[in-house]
Amino acid sequence: MIYYLCDTETTGVSSDDKVCEVALMQIDENFNVISQHCSLINPGKPIHYAASAVNGITDAMVADAPTLDQFMSDIGQPLLAPDVVFVAHNASFDFRFMKDFLQDDAKTLCTLKAARVIYPEAANHKQGTLAAMLGIEVPREKAHSADGDLDVLLQLLKCLCRDAECGLAELLHIQSIPRVVTKMPFGIHKGTKLEDLPKSYVTWLLTKCKTLNDDLRASLLKL
Repeated sequence: MIYYLCDTETTGVSSDDKVCEVALMQIDENFNVISQHCSLINPGKPIHYAASAVNGITDAMVADAPTLDQFMSDIGQPLLAPDVVFVAHNASFDFRFMKDFLQDDAKTLCTLKAARVIYPEAANHKQGTLAAMLGIEVPREKAHSADGDLDVLLQLLKCLCRDAECGLAELLHIQSIPRVVTKMPFGIHKGTKLEDLPKSYVTWLLTKCKTLNDDLRASLLKL
């Protein structure tokens, strides 16, 4: 398998936002870096001020940058190679911006999902929180940049494999293990222990609720 770490900075977080910076890093099974690419991207639309406040990227900075299509073409469309594993933290977010550059059957490895299984005691599973908990450092000037986040992601992968005593291939399985949910995270019974929920409400959640995630469903089915 070919592992490509990816991080994107975007014009915002809505469905119609675009990439304004992207970083890619190919690694092997032993975490050796094979190749690395990073570029500001012209998104073809203004960067929302809230996004700019976080990533530090302005419209002027991306005015002469390549489009995402141009950049991916310039580096040879590496994500279209067979057996690519797309690796990111909260991978579903980055994947939605990069899916057009991946094979339809490409695998996805989400370090957020894996961390929830391996570090259930963490205060939360944001990349920055995990980095602080695990002693991962990133230079201040690289904070909240795509290439800086990739540096953190690589170190996080190493920690996940070390602490789970596994390799990258095994993380693909670990990320799919349902996380145990003990309290209702939303709705009229938010904060209630699952075991104390009315049976009728549990039935409704399992049969009618459209926002039920896999972790909560698995925990409800064990009641």
